[in-house]
Amino acid sequence: MKAFARVFALAPDCHADSGRYVRLWRRHFYEGLQAALPKVVFPAADAPLGRSADRSAVSERLWDQIRAAREDGGLDAVISYCFSSDVDVALVARTVEAGVPWVNFFCDSTYAFDRVEALARATSLNWFPERAAMARYGALGPPLLCRPYALHAAALPEAACSTAVHAVGFVGAPTGNRVLRLAGLRLHGCRVVVRGEGWRRARAAPAPTHPPLADRRARGRLAERVLVRALAPLVRASGGGALADAELAPFLSRCRAVLGLNEGRDSAGVYRSYLKLRDVEFPGYGCCYVTQDNEDVQHAFEVGREVLTFRSAAEAASLVRRSVRDPAQARAIGQAGRRRVLGEHTWAARLGELARAL
Repeated sequence: MKAFARVFALAPDCHADSGRYVRLWRRHFYEGLQAALPKVVFPAADAPLGRSADRSAVSERLWDQIRAAREDGGLDAVISYCFSSDVDVALVARTVEAGVPWVNFFCDSTYAFDRVEALARATSLNWFPERAAMARYGALGPPLLCRPYALHAAALPEAACSTAVHAVGFVGAPTGNRVLRLAGLRLHGCRVVVRGEGWRRARAAPAPTHPPLADRRARGRLAERVLVRALAPLVRASGGGALADAELAPFLSRCRAVLGLNEGRDSAGVYRSYLKLRDVEFPGYGCCYVTQDNEDVQHAFEVGREVLTFRSAAEAASLVRRSVRDPAQARAIGQAGRRRVLGEHTWAARLGELARAL
């Protein structure tokens, strides 16, 4: 297929609850596409997507806009980040029948595949970052591309650490599993400075809701919540407030290493590590990035040279101490990770892969 020149972009803001993540996706999806292509058509204001939107009415308005864009200059593709609940599947089928391929990106496929399965059956191409989900997508029929997120290079100012104020920092919300992992690091002598929305609340934020589990699993969840409440004060002692957009890169540049915690519960309620946006974003800033190990990270980066990975709190603490002892090596890892992101994980690179996959 020819290279993309004109696409319709669709990434509902309803996928993020907080301001930072809405802005993050807008920068790296809408603005990233806009910087990489001659022409990007965006949804009009009269077709807002959100939890309270009338999906059928919005889908009809989107179809009118897609059809108009196709008739006025042509469309090479629709590129979306949608759940099945965002648009009618009939909209996707109608667009494809009109000769416009529909590419849908989805993350969290390892524990929330049901949120996209109906839509994924109708697309021209499914794009996702988790290798563990390849068989499930492959069984649906449409072509697939298992590759990491595409980032907007201009939204990644260099934040390499020259003078470390903190040995290791973490940016993110205080979900239950993160409180447990951060407490584990603290017990291994590794004090992580945490920033993000929610750390100054009286209690840690609850973990995301998931489908009901068996009673035994429910009891396990209750025990976990009790443990999280007990350990949260230990972690919160190292916490700060949310970072404004302009404060993120300066904070990262003051950390000798930046911690990644990339777990989510699968359909059985078990925590699994998989590639998240932060696993590409933070190396893109030039940080020495230390994250949980999984096959997705291993295929996106050269572990040991571009990023560092761990399987236990003890191993993570050891990697942080090594980075503090050898700042030159930590900087080299950050620089190598940044080169990989800017060379391979931007829209300029990913658009060619999407076109070839189609």
